[in-house]
Amino acid sequence: MAMNVDDVRELALSFAGVSESRPFAPDRVVFKTAANNKVFAILSGHEFPDDQVTVKADPERVTELRNRFEAVHPAYKLNKRYWVNISLAGDVPDELIRELIGDSHDLVAP
Repeated sequence: MAMNVDDVRELALSFAGVSESRPFAPDRVVFKTAANNKVFAILSGHEFPDDQVTVKADPERVTELRNRFEAVHPAYKLNKRYWVNISLAGDVPDELIRELIGDSHDLVAP
C-alpha cells in the first residue's frame, strides 16, 4: 500500500523537536525543526491532482530524482535546485520517500 498523508505526517512528527503548522492553507502542512525553525517538509493536499510532499535534497540528488521518477517535480515556489515535490501516488517507492524525508530533516537540523 502506498504512503498517504497520514503516513508522511506521522513520519515527520517522529523526529525529535519537530513542529507542525498550516501557515499557507488548511491542506498544506509545514514541518519545521524546533531548534532552528527551518522547514524540512511540506505536505500538500487538494490543490494538486494528488497528495504530495516537498522535501529538500542535495542538488545532485535533486537532478537524479527528477530524471529517474515521473512523480518527482520541481518544488512549487521554492528553490528548484534544492527542493522537489514528490507525488505520493506516483512511481517513487515508499522506502525512498521515507529516506528523502529523513534526509531533508537532517539537512536543515542544527
